[in-house]
Amino acid sequence: MHPSQVPVIHSFMVSDVNSAMDAIDGILQLYEQHRAIRFRVLLPKSSNARSIGYALLNELNLRIRHLFKGSMSINIRYLVYHHDSNHYALLLLDEDSANTFML
Repeated sequence: MHPSQVPVIHSFMVSDVNSAMDAIDGILQLYEQHRAIRFRVLLPKSSNARSIGYALLNELNLRIRHLFKGSMSINIRYLVYHHDSNHYALLLLDEDSANTFML
């Protein structure tokens, strides 16, 4: 299955580091409701898309470790692909979802 075909809970449009931090807040709130991580983050194909993506992944991992200190761990897999002519996509999946969609 191609990553663009994976059904997600929500897609986030991220254009800079500040909107990436807002997306992380949304991801964690939706995780509390659904107990699953299946999100797509769209990044503009610009010179700083890579640094925005790394900042998002690093901060998300830090917040998850801080929120769930020792009680449980969430292993997040991510895939980066060309979503369309203007965006890269970062597909975030928890381990169960990744196994379900064979990614």
